[in-house]
Amino acid sequence: MQLLKKISPKSLAISMLLGMIFITVLSLFALPKLTTQYSLKQFLPKDNPLLMLDEKSRQTFQLSEVQPFIITAKIAEKSDGNWFQQERIAELEKLTTLISNYPGVRNTLSLANIQGAINNQQGLSVGPLLKNLKPNEWANETLTNPLIAPTLISADGKTASIITNINRLTNKELLSLRQNLQVTATAALPFADVQMGGTPAVQTDISLLLQTELRNFVVLGFIACFVVLALIFSNFSPLISSFIIILCANILVLAVMALCELPFSILSTTIPILTTIDVVSLCIHTLLRYAEEKKASPFESHEFLVRKTLRAIIRPNLIASTTTMIGFLSLLTTNVPLIREYGVTAAISIVVGWITTTVLLYPLLLFLPGPRAREWAWAKARWGLYLFRRSGLWTMGIIIVSLALALKGGNLSWSAKLFDDLPQNHQVRLSTETIDRELGGMIPVDIEIDGKQDAWNDPKLIERLDSLSASIRNLPGVGSVVSLPDLVAAASLNNSRLPASRSSTAEVFFLYSLASDSPLKNFLNADSSKTRISVRTQDLPGDQLHSLVEQVRGMTEEVFPEMSVQTTGMGSTIHHLNNELSKELIFGFWQSMVAIIVVLVFVFKSLRWSLVACIPNLVPPAALLGFLAISQTPIKPSVAIIFSIALGLAFNNTVYLLERLRAMQKSRNSRTLDIEKMIWLEGNPCLISTMTLLAGFSVFMASYFAMNRIFGFYMVLSMLTGLVGDLILLPTMLKSCPWLLRPLAWKKEKVMATAASVLFALVMIFNPSPLMAQSLTPEKVGQEMSSRISAKDETFVAQLKIIEADGSDKEREMKIWRMSTGKKDHSLLVRMMKPADLKGTALLATMKNEQEDKWIYLPSNKQVRRLTGENSKGGILGSELSAEDFDFNRDSSAKTTIKKEMEIKGSKYIVMESDVTASSPNYSKIVSYVSAKEFLPIKAECYDKQGKLLKTIDFGGYKKLNGGKFRASSIKIRNVQNKRGTDIALSDIKINQNLKASLFSPKSLADD
Repeated sequence: MQLLKKISPKSLAISMLLGMIFITVLSLFALPKLTTQYSLKQFLPKDNPLLMLDEKSRQTFQLSEVQPFIITAKIAEKSDGNWFQQERIAELEKLTTLISNYPGVRNTLSLANIQGAINNQQGLSVGPLLKNLKPNEWANETLTNPLIAPTLISADGKTASIITNINRLTNKELLSLRQNLQVTATAALPFADVQMGGTPAVQTDISLLLQTELRNFVVLGFIACFVVLALIFSNFSPLISSFIIILCANILVLAVMALCELPFSILSTTIPILTTIDVVSLCIHTLLRYAEEKKASPFESHEFLVRKTLRAIIRPNLIASTTTMIGFLSLLTTNVPLIREYGVTAAISIVVGWITTTVLLYPLLLFLPGPRAREWAWAKARWGLYLFRRSGLWTMGIIIVSLALALKGGNLSWSAKLFDDLPQNHQVRLSTETIDRELGGMIPVDIEIDGKQDAWNDPKLIERLDSLSASIRNLPGVGSVVSLPDLVAAASLNNSRLPASRSSTAEVFFLYSLASDSPLKNFLNADSSKTRISVRTQDLPGDQLHSLVEQVRGMTEEVFPEMSVQTTGMGSTIHHLNNELSKELIFGFWQSMVAIIVVLVFVFKSLRWSLVACIPNLVPPAALLGFLAISQTPIKPSVAIIFSIALGLAFNNTVYLLERLRAMQKSRNSRTLDIEKMIWLEGNPCLISTMTLLAGFSVFMASYFAMNRIFGFYMVLSMLTGLVGDLILLPTMLKSCPWLLRPLAWKKEKVMATAASVLFALVMIFNPSPLMAQSLTPEKVGQEMSSRISAKDETFVAQLKIIEADGSDKEREMKIWRMSTGKKDHSLLVRMMKPADLKGTALLATMKNEQEDKWIYLPSNKQVRRLTGENSKGGILGSELSAEDFDFNRDSSAKTTIKKEMEIKGSKYIVMESDVTASSPNYSKIVSYVSAKEFLPIKAECYDKQGKLLKTIDFGGYKKLNGGKFRASSIKIRNVQNKRGTDIALSDIKINQNLKASLFSPKSLADD
């Protein structure tokens, strides 16, 4: 400590500067270890049941996991004819043979070497098919053979392909082979337009493009940010400081990625931009704060102002970086390695950026001339005065528009194509489109048909399968179909296309068994009980492809009702998995929100301040949902991640604004909120910081990849709407409703509002559409429960007994009216009866099209007030029953499985387990017990986030009402961790009374 006191500020600054430069120089040696990586399966989750089913199917039919290169050669427009010319087939044969001898190539297949059997008067000719045919027979024999066309030759005979099967190779080996194949094929076929396609070609080409894109992003990001800095500051020291910090931060981030073996993917190419704009944002806030301090204290020394500035800004900078980091860390909840790696990498970049900025700003500010902001940049944000004049109008307008956009967001498009992210007019995109359009399609779908042992030796079944395959070929969107009958027909020894007896079939199978690499193994398993239909489809939109796969499956089940049918392959899984992942990522927004709330509670030491901070940050996701729906942008994981990322970035301005407001409140030791001064002081810095984000993210719109261009556009949109939320909604809302951050003057009102609002959740035990059924039971059991519980309307009296750990208790009593006119249209009216001081308090809650509104009636002042921003995590009236337990706005994405059936005291129960980790703020899973006889919920066990039992909920005393409906008359909740409990008794239950809609209106609340 004594040593630190002896170190002068300048010596400390020099040490910090030299230390950071030394670490940065050392980091340069790690950069050569950086790699790029691209794969079509990068967005697929690990250990998914659908993928495991795919793997099992591949093992059954011995399908290779390594995808082939596909060389496409289209006869040039200036050349005449097609591929059915002897000299062209000769050139194709030479090329096919040459390529087969390349290192890493297992074998090759083309029109020139495809094997076939010709049965004629001279006998059975086996070998290269075209060599056993006359040239004038080539077209007819190949174009009608499903084993050849359209996979190896297009319908018009002008496009041929060479399928190059390869061994498992490294990225470097793949790139070398791909280049050799391209050069060789182009030179060998000068009369054709040669392109490289197939998954390996996509992988290698995109990896090269990623390297180019990374360099472009770095250059464009620097330019964009420095343009913004030049517009803000009138001298060069801010630009020099920012350049040094940006350079060091990016080198350090890249070094960490290299050392941690985190490769550059199609997502992580955005990391340099994220690092740059994050650093520039921190620098701008700091440098503008210095300009403010300089203006306020013009006679203070430069060193004093630097220290004062850094002390004032270090906390907001840290909080802003933390909220941004949380947005990225929320991606760790997914089961997709690529997205988890991206979340980790981005979080690392934010942390490294903050550390680098914090360490380097002190010496750079100290030794360089103080930053001089242009007049418009440090001037008071007087534009805020205009907003304050009509603050209520602005607040209401933004909220209404946001709600409208959020509601519109229910119509998102799930019609993404698999290869629409590939760069337009790039060679690999053109090749992919050629294969998709002319050579049988790009998307594999396998139909597996499982029967008894030796079932597929039956010629009648083979004939039915042949007819089914022909029907599938005629479906729109299907490129090619190959099945067992095609192989049998190709090797048939009889005059008929298919064998007529089991013995003939056995002969064909025997012939194939003689081959060294029989294709039969890919279509028939060892005991002849399973066969496979190989379908390749065009790259259809996701919803259309799903419909096509279901149609093919339905046709197969109709033809073979006695057998088991399942679909595998990329076409049946990838869009489904991507859609599930996208929904999970969009819902991850709420996980980020909860995490940020927790952080802000500690920062502001107030739950209300942290909740208020969330309100303006609901505008960006609402706008994103609305614009995605309006533009019908296909939802992909790369789009869905924007929600969590944008939330973390959007909170930056909120933090700076509320931190300034909090600091002013503390300095005056007053409860008064000086909203005008807050926006005057922080309005322009926040506006400028957002300009930097906009400049940085706009760079993505120059990307080769549609994925990154869409990412950039919607990030810009989210930043603009976040600016609206922070600089318009937040200050005008606080101006109109200062009570949001001030202590409520009347505590009784607060108690009644909280009590009545949470009571709304209690009745959801009887709601016919609640997600209770969806989250606690599988669909079938849920339907059975609904048939016994659902009712159009009902009334009942509920008595609440709250039991403390020491045995003491307190009671509440209320009357409840409920009406449901549709699955998304619910109304609830709750009126307190006991205790006396709450008597007459009433709550009205309605939900229409997933939009929930609440009003409360306060009998003491005869006022009806609208309720907003309720928190559903707390217990009802201090009980152990949380609003989440029965809230009909609860998320329905919980994965529920039936674990077992068990018997307790002579009664049988169905035991279900629901994984609610991603959807619940309180629970990780819920185990529920449903009566197997009555299909009524009997018990629920709720586990906390650590996987420990938190509480149990028991339903008892079911009574049968008119119409065969049931209602529990008692509910008991026990918290096993804090030993508290709650008993609920329900009485005077009446259902289907034809309650009038007028009862559920704000006006009716005041009617005692």
